[in-house]
Amino acid sequence: MQMIDNQQWAIENFSACKLGHIKRTERLVKVAANMLECPDSSLPKQNADWSDLKAAYRLFDRDECTLGKIAGPHREQTRQNGTGKRCLLICDTTDLSYYTHKATEGLGMLGDGKGVGLQLHSCLMIDRSTGQVFGQAGAMTYYRKRVPDQESRAERLARTRESELWGDIVDQVGPSRAKSHWTYVFDRGGDNFDAMCRIQKQGCHWIIRAGKLNRKVIDSTSKMVYLRDAIRQVTVLGTYELSLRSRPGQTSRTAKLRVSFTTVTLPRPAHLPSEVRANGIRSITSNVVIVEEFDAPKGVTPIRWVLLTDQPVETFAQAWEIVECYEQRWLIEEYHKVLKTGCNIEGHALRTAARLEAMIGIVVVIGIRLLSIKMEARNAPETPAKKYVPSTWLTALKGLSKRIQLAELTVYQFFRELARVGGFLVRKGDGEPGWQTIWCGYQKLQMVVTGIEIANRQHPKRG
Repeated sequence: MQMIDNQQWAIENFSACKLGHIKRTERLVKVAANMLECPDSSLPKQNADWSDLKAAYRLFDRDECTLGKIAGPHREQTRQNGTGKRCLLICDTTDLSYYTHKATEGLGMLGDGKGVGLQLHSCLMIDRSTGQVFGQAGAMTYYRKRVPDQESRAERLARTRESELWGDIVDQVGPSRAKSHWTYVFDRGGDNFDAMCRIQKQGCHWIIRAGKLNRKVIDSTSKMVYLRDAIRQVTVLGTYELSLRSRPGQTSRTAKLRVSFTTVTLPRPAHLPSEVRANGIRSITSNVVIVEEFDAPKGVTPIRWVLLTDQPVETFAQAWEIVECYEQRWLIEEYHKVLKTGCNIEGHALRTAARLEAMIGIVVVIGIRLLSIKMEARNAPETPAKKYVPSTWLTALKGLSKRIQLAELTVYQFFRELARVGGFLVRKGDGEPGWQTIWCGYQKLQMVVTGIEIANRQHPKRG
């Protein structure tokens, strides 16, 4: 799929927003395009003219400009792209800290209560077979409140809980489209009966990492046992090796993993919201895929995944597919990293949480643009760059790096060269470039692109 330039991309993703007046929508498109030119800069740097900056602040101050309305058209476009396809809906929550912006009104608490900010719960939709990122299918915010010291049990059960976000995002995304096969992928935070019920109601499927091994389940012999005991009665299906990327404090390595499965029934918990009790679902049968590392190196915590799924698991191939889907969960972590490092979402200082949410509505969509750019180099590395990258970008890159040959350049090589412009040294042991060098190169590239566009307007080619 051909990449379009920033201005056209902003038009396609924001021009359908209904903000009460066409002028507001036009302003939104302009603000988004300016933010995309230098995504990790502050609003004053993104809107160099004082009139543009004032207009951006006025836009964010409008009641009509909410996270849902600004990102809504993009979400609908994302769901439409997933129609008739096998898709993964990967969800997770990340903390957005605004500790240095203490003047911002309406924020919640973070961590032990000393931090301030909000939780952003996101849902990415990707093509299950190709890995293509279709976009953000849903997103919502949560403001954690301080729990009263003398909170009663009834008050604790009555208040809105963070765990409900996982089911709420399912309802926000809505039902699976015709001839589609949508599967939610949750980490341990989404391991709750309510979320499974809502996924089932929307005609979708799930792969959820179990977070409560001490829950009571009915095992394959019809006995009520703890889940941790039920997964000891398993059928081993096979083994495989997994290459693990390096992380802080951990070097990259190859893990040897054993895959097994069993089946359990999850009874409905005693304490659930009234709407969940009213749906009539009293139990859910779930296959359980267990992935355990063996012969792990000394000093390394062995991998152990206990995955709950409603999809059939009888063979190693079926279990392998479940594991492969769960392994895609890193994309949501990468997306949140893009928002924080590539878009500097925590660096914007606004006076109220409502204004902040309006700004976040733009940034979460821009984050998809940046993530998709990087993922294209991974999913289709041999594609000729001229078939994907705008011609002005290639011309600008040639100006920044004389050594490249545009006629032979692939998508993968384009992003390596872009990172080189941003300071990536391309040494043998450097691996793949990170977000910082890519975005530094991206910003330098956009400056040259802007210069080319200005020159073309001032001196148009004569036909």
